[in-house]
Amino acid sequence: MKGFRFLVDSKTTRISEVYAEKKAISFETAMKQFLGSSTYRVLNDVETGIYLEVFEFVYDMFLEEIGEDAE
Repeated sequence: MKGFRFLVDSKTTRISEVYAEKKAISFETAMKQFLGSSTYRVLNDVETGIYLEVFEFVYDMFLEEIGEDAE
């Protein structure tokens, strides 16, 4: 799938940036948490099509998974 890796990587970076800022943690810590999530696994599965969703949708999925509210 052309552009798949770019979409996954850009969403992963953006989610990590926003989450790091929200929690006042390092970007690296935020990224490690996201990379270990079920949301990240689903995002990386081309069959789900989640990689085509807007950033906010995927971010909200992540927050829901870890039991946090979106602000």
